[in-house]
Formats: sequence, C-alpha cells, structure tokens
Amino acid sequence: MVAITNTTSLTFLKEAIDTTLSEAEASLEAFAEDRGDAAVLDQCASAFHQLRGISQVLELSAATLMSEEMELATEALKRQHDRVLVQALGNAIVLLGRYFEYVQLKDRAMPEMLIGGINELRRAGGKSLIQESHFFSVDLSRARDPVPPAGDPSALASQGRRLRHMYQVGLLGLLRGQSRDAHLKLMARALQRVDALCGDCPLSRFWWVARAATESLATDGMVITPARKALLAQYDRQLKKLVYDGERALAQEAPLLLIKESLFLASLGSGATPAAAEVRRVFGVGGRITDADLQRELALMTGSRGSVIRSVAGALKDEINQIKDTLDLAAQGVADTDYGAVAGGLRRVASTLEMVGKEQEATALRERAGAIADWPADTEVDSVDFHALVDDLLAAENTVASLERSLAPSDDVRRDATNANISLYQLDDARMTVVGECRAGLALAKRSLASFMENQWDPMHITNLPGTFATICGGLMFLELERACRVIAACRRHIEEKLLNGDEPPTQPAMETLADALTGIDYYLESMEEQKPIGEGVLDVAEQAVAELGYPATENPNG
Repeated sequence: MVAITNTTSLTFLKEAIDTTLSEAEASLEAFAEDRGDAAVLDQCASAFHQLRGISQVLELSAATLMSEEMELATEALKRQHDRVLVQALGNAIVLLGRYFEYVQLKDRAMPEMLIGGINELRRAGGKSLIQESHFFSVDLSRARDPVPPAGDPSALASQGRRLRHMYQVGLLGLLRGQSRDAHLKLMARALQRVDALCGDCPLSRFWWVARAATESLATDGMVITPARKALLAQYDRQLKKLVYDGERALAQEAPLLLIKESLFLASLGSGATPAAAEVRRVFGVGGRITDADLQRELALMTGSRGSVIRSVAGALKDEINQIKDTLDLAAQGVADTDYGAVAGGLRRVASTLEMVGKEQEATALRERAGAIADWPADTEVDSVDFHALVDDLLAAENTVASLERSLAPSDDVRRDATNANISLYQLDDARMTVVGECRAGLALAKRSLASFMENQWDPMHITNLPGTFATICGGLMFLELERACRVIAACRRHIEEKLLNGDEPPTQPAMETLADALTGIDYYLESMEEQKPIGEGVLDVAEQAVAELGYPATENPNG
C-alpha cells in the first residue's frame, strides 16, 4: 500500500480532473451518436493526455498507465469504429474518476486496483493483458532457502503423469467454477509432491514459489480472477514440460515473469503454509497488502452486489421455523394456539414463494391458510386436518430447501429424497453428519500413518486402521458413494497386506501415493460439506493412486 505524500496537490487538482473527465465522457457520447465526427475524438484524446500528465505529477503510476491506454484507445477508434472499445472506454472513464476519489479520501494509492480496468481496455483493443504483478517490485535474483534435499528422478518419471493429472483435475474444476477450495487444495497437493520429487535443481525455485502461490490461494480464500486462472494454467504447461522432457526440464529455470507473478500472489496471502512462509521470508514480500484488503477496497471503490435468492430463501426459512415452533407447542399442549397468526404466516410465505416463481406451492399454502384461519385454540392436534397442515408446511420447507440447492450444483450426498414426507433439511443434516464422521476417520488415519513413518515403521501406530477404514466404508456405503468406498477398501487392503503383514518396510514414494489416495477422498467429502461439489475427476486421481500401489479399486469393496 503506497501512501500519497502530495494529497494536497490532488485536492487542488481534483476539480480540474473531474471537469476533464466529464468533458471526455461527453465527447465520447457525442462520437457514439455520430460516428462520423472524428473531431470529438481529438477532444477525448487531448483530455486523456492531460490526465496522463496530471497523474505523472501526482506520481500515480496506475492512473498514468490507464490514462495512456485511454489515449491509445481513442486513437484506435479513429481508425476503426468499434462499439466494444467505445463501451470499454466509457467504463474506464468512470473507473478512473472513482480511483482519483478513492486516493483523495483514503490518502493512499493501491495501483493494483486499476489492473482490471486497464486489462478490460486492452482486451477490447485486441492487445495483450498486463500481469497482476505489473506494479509489484521484487528482487528475483534470490536463491531458494533452505536448499531442498536431493530429488528422486525415477519416482518423478513414474509418478509425473499421475501428479499432472491430479493437478489438471483441480484446474478443470476451478475453471468450471466448482468448489474452489477443494480443487485448489488438490492442485497444491500435486505441486507439493512435484516439488519434493524434483529436489535440488535449477527448476526447484519455480516449483517452490508456485506451491506458495497455490497454497496461498487455497488457504487464504483469495479471489480467483481471470489473470490468476491464466497463471495456474501456465503451471500446467510447466508440468507438461516436466513430464515429457524429464531431466532436461529439471536443468532449466522457468520464465522469470512466472516467478514474479507467483511471488505477487504469495505476497497477498498470510504466509500460513510452510512454503509460503519461506518464500515471503527469502524474498522480503508480504505484509504490504493482503488480497482481502485489495478486494475490500475494490468493493469500496466500485460497489458490490449480494444474492437476492439466497436472502429470500433465508427469510422464508426463518418464517417457516416460527410457524413450526408454534405448531410444536400446540402438539405438546403447552399453550393456546392462535391459528389466525399461523394463517397469516402461511400467507406471507405464499406471497414470497410466488415472487420466486413457485405459484403452485403458494396456492396450496393460501388454501390451507384459509382453512385454518378460524380454528379454535383447542383444535385437536391428532385430527386429519392438523396433520394435513403439518404436511403442507413440510412441503413448503422442502420447496425452500430446493430453492437453496438451485444456487449450487447438485452432488451425490444432497440428492432428492424418495419420501416426500421426509424433511430435506433433516435428511441433509443426517447425511452431513455421516460425511463429517468419515472425514474424522480419514484425519485419524493420516495422523496414524504420519506417526508410523516418524517412528521407523512401528506397526503399533497403524493397528487401528483396518477398523477405522471399515467404519469409513460403512459411512460411504450409506451415502451411496460407491467409487470412494472402493478406494478406501483398496487402501485398507494395502495397509493390511503390505504395512502390517508385509516382509519389507514400505518406501517413501509408496507412502506418498497412499496419502494421495486418502487426500483425494478427503477433498471429495470436504466439497460436499461446503455444498460445492468437486466432481468425479478427483476420484479418478484417487483410483490411479491405489492402482499404482497394486490395489485397483474393484467393483466389490470387500474383494
């Protein structure tokens, strides 16, 4: 975050800046109405040139670059009348005005906030985009510290394709907008494994900072912008070179631009992971500004919007819960029931459902409200009519649950209930409880395996795992997650036959491959807890891992 030392100068110039921007906007509108009048574009270009000079005096590098791009875009409009470019230029005028206001009010410049606007203008003009790290300064000559241990080229050759596939599964899910956290963790896991297998080599520094960037994106909940997606895609290209070129790729360092962009992302995180903390320490980045700061200030400068549907669903759920509480008290005979108030609540729910296109459900609730409005307070709760009221309320609750589900892709756990008399909320709660128990079992298994490795392969630390995995398989079968169940069953067989009853101690690569399988299933379940499905690709990775161990995930989990 850069402090502005000459805010007083900006205050004196602000009126002239606003006037210049207004004149440029009026000239652009005149050109849009009469595209044959090139004279108004000359006025536009002159205004932007003037703004560029003012920005240079104020030492606002982002505003200077944006003004320059606006001037160049105006010159391009003289050669070719492009509606998209006109619209982008209009947006840029508004954004630049807001940026000047922000700098004046906050007394600081965050040049990163104009990257998106600059790129929108360049994209409309058919030009290449600038990097997010354009205004970021760092010494790229520093070496990795600490130096990693020697790599394992043979393991890299045998596991490289699977690790790249693991990364691609995460990247594809991320590009599709599915469960960002789970997919990012999968990608970070793949890069962590690649970094360990590469060891000390010229390419090592790149995988180190790439790991730090990806882990920061995942751990700190950073926003995934188009520029960041492009960077993650560049990592896949480097993985491809590694897979196909082998040791020759290890001897070459990645482009410095990729390293700089990765360092910028690591600097925006919290440094919560070991790789991110090391990178921030060695390169002296971090603490300047976080991604949360950047997004918050962007929202302050440009405004933000929320989800109307989610708000409506939340309000409906609260209203229905109040009615349910009233009917519960009636069923217990605790207090007299005002059915006129219950009818009013049903009508309010019906009106809201009608607003979101649920006319049939709204009509049913209105009819029920009319039928119960005059019920006496001592109405028999065991009557057919009372049970019909409860059934209609349950149907309304399930409609709201379905409305919430429509905001995110469906998954294997939150499937439709086959019994309409079961509350979807209660059914989901039960399933989520099972998912949580399965994840707790996986966490226990990973801790046990870590202790097993740390204590020279002492089997005492993993004697409980067959039982733990049997429990996890039972939960996965209840959830009807058959592929995940088969992977866990394969892990159980590997542990029983190789780790507990094997003649030779396991190898480090084999333990890492087992961890890959367990991690894949854990990410799959985690995405269900977050209601953001990660997709079947992660199961492909887990199945590949157990197959690599010699225990393919068969159709029969107990086979």
